[in-house]
Amino acid sequence: MSLRKNTLWNLAGSGLPLLAAVAFIPFMLFRLGNEAFGVLTLIWALIGYFSLFDMGVGRALTYELSKLRASNNIAEISLTLKAGLLLTLAAGILGAMVMLTLAGYLATHWLKISPDLQQDAMRSFQIAAIGVIPTTITSGLRGALEGLGRFPASNLNKMFLGLCMFIIPAISITMHGNQLSAITLYLVLARLIVLFVATVQLRGYIFAPTTGLTKKHLNQLVKYGAWVTVTCIVGPLMVYGDRFFVSAAVGAALLPFYAIPQEGLQRLLMIPAALCGALLPQLAALSPEEGATVYKHNYKRVVLAMLGICLFSALLAFPALSWWLSVDFAKQALPIVLILCAGIWFNSIALVPYTLLHANGNPRVTALFHLFELLLYVIMLWWLAAHYGLIGAAVAWVGRAALDLLLLNIAANKLLKSTYETN
Repeated sequence: MSLRKNTLWNLAGSGLPLLAAVAFIPFMLFRLGNEAFGVLTLIWALIGYFSLFDMGVGRALTYELSKLRASNNIAEISLTLKAGLLLTLAAGILGAMVMLTLAGYLATHWLKISPDLQQDAMRSFQIAAIGVIPTTITSGLRGALEGLGRFPASNLNKMFLGLCMFIIPAISITMHGNQLSAITLYLVLARLIVLFVATVQLRGYIFAPTTGLTKKHLNQLVKYGAWVTVTCIVGPLMVYGDRFFVSAAVGAALLPFYAIPQEGLQRLLMIPAALCGALLPQLAALSPEEGATVYKHNYKRVVLAMLGICLFSALLAFPALSWWLSVDFAKQALPIVLILCAGIWFNSIALVPYTLLHANGNPRVTALFHLFELLLYVIMLWWLAAHYGLIGAAVAWVGRAALDLLLLNIAANKLLKSTYETN
């Protein structure tokens, strides 16, 4: 399947959930109120975060299986996939233990949640912790599907999960009232359904009669995935973690004015992410010369396309939020939107050199960058959010995105000179 078709499938996987968000967020905000909805955005962030806490195995499987696919070696593909499933299971158990440990403290101390909502929030965080296990395994299976070029199957699963993220809370509110724990339980059940479906889709490899699973199959994933793990842990902290700092600084009641614009604008990243998701296995399989040409062409494409989209989003923000939610909400959220639009543009461009580095087996570079960025970001975010509230948090987020783009561009250009253009 071509890069264009794979990109379109990736866009469909992210685009339909965006329509569901537009349709159901106003209802949820009205029924839950600002604070409870703010906690729900934190639950979404936790679920999204732990979908990436898979020890980097999902990305490693995409990389390894994209190289094995051409040989059609069923036994080797099966062994690599089984090794990946073992690692994602281990990561899921570890993630669940961490989340269960933190659930009580998050609900009662860190997030400044009002006392009457704390118990429901704590139960929700505990249920989300149990959901970490199917979430990480599903992440590995998705990486395998994409490595094998099965983008339609992967994105149908992603589409279902994305729709559930917004439709399920609305249904749960209608059936059970404003119980965040009930919403979270249904979200975890949706993850279990997708885990079952993905297992069926890959049954030919998962249940293939093979012998000889060795340390080699584990090590090749761990070697690549270990550094991806750093990015998988640190990266989402820099994307979603600011919500926790904002809640701690100004309270959960003000969080929707930050989280809703951020959530909406981050959906714009589905465009470059769709392209880069299809680009990774292609770059991994191309010759250096072909890879350099494809990279440069798509880099320019993302820069120009996303600049136009981000400018259009900034212009459309006030009338869209006024119509969608309320004029008062739009007035308070507009400064946040304008600042975050710049960060979204930086993030969009950064995905292209990030993909190039991973396609060439260099996740260590991006991981070290993210560790460095996290240290600076936490300091900057804490100080700016404490002194300037939501505006300060938005400025910190954009500053981190700009630094990430700068570092990734330097590393990608160095790689092009040393690897591609010298061959």
